[in-house]
Amino acid sequence: MTILIPFMNNLRFGMPMLGCLKYMTSEEVEWLIMDNGSTDKIEDYVRNYIKPKRLNFIRYETNQGLMNNIQTAYEMCQTDLMMFLHNDCFIYEKNWDVRVRGYFDEIPNLGMVGFFAAQGCLPDGGRLQDVERSGQMSGLSNMLEADIHGIKLDRPWRSCAIYDSFSMIFNMEMLRKKNGFDTQYKFHHYFDRDCSLESLRRGYKNIVVDVPNHHIGGITHETPQYQAWLKDLTGSKFEDGKLHNANKELFLKKWESVLPVYIEDDFSFRTGILPLPTLLTYKGDAITKMQ
Repeated sequence: MTILIPFMNNLRFGMPMLGCLKYMTSEEVEWLIMDNGSTDKIEDYVRNYIKPKRLNFIRYETNQGLMNNIQTAYEMCQTDLMMFLHNDCFIYEKNWDVRVRGYFDEIPNLGMVGFFAAQGCLPDGGRLQDVERSGQMSGLSNMLEADIHGIKLDRPWRSCAIYDSFSMIFNMEMLRKKNGFDTQYKFHHYFDRDCSLESLRRGYKNIVVDVPNHHIGGITHETPQYQAWLKDLTGSKFEDGKLHNANKELFLKKWESVLPVYIEDDFSFRTGILPLPTLLTYKGDAITKMQ
């Protein structure tokens, strides 16, 4: 497995995150760290204190953006699995990667694994976890604060439709079906939902696993350096909202023929009416349309 971790400063969060990752991850995993113009001494800290057994460190003088980072990682990856991990995500299970590897070996045509996901994707791209057909809006995870964000996983894994991007592991065979990621998406908004559905469209399965974790969230986006970069690129630090909406429009246009969609625990697509006020009908032929 190769783990991509992009950075743009925030070494104060990166130090404990990288240390936690080192002690929770087996030594044979390759670390691919992309430094997007940081003024913090990211490389010095990684090489002098974390010292991964297998390290590929790439330094850019300016921020390349998340989509460029992840597509470049795909093009460089020499292992059969690739993980995208935010630099503010803490994993609390020893040798979690060994367990995840086991799922790819055991479950035929497994395309993706993640730590926070939902079995349903609504027409607007929102997450849906239907608890006993109640139509509850939420996600599945074993995050420390899982009950705040949705529902705590009560088993080692469950099927899912879409992920949150902070921790996603990809089957490289699945990614090569369409040459990686859809780079029409700008920055990061909605690309996680897109690649999740692409895995299904390419004939693979997705699961969410109960690896305990914590995701701080938003620490790079909120820094003055990132805001200055965004302003230089778009003309305004407030353009991120417009980019979010543009990506959402792209996502909805691309997937309108199969949304809404819901994956049952046996990986089948739901049919019939879900008991929501809007009475959404889930398309039983979605997998056919996606393929």
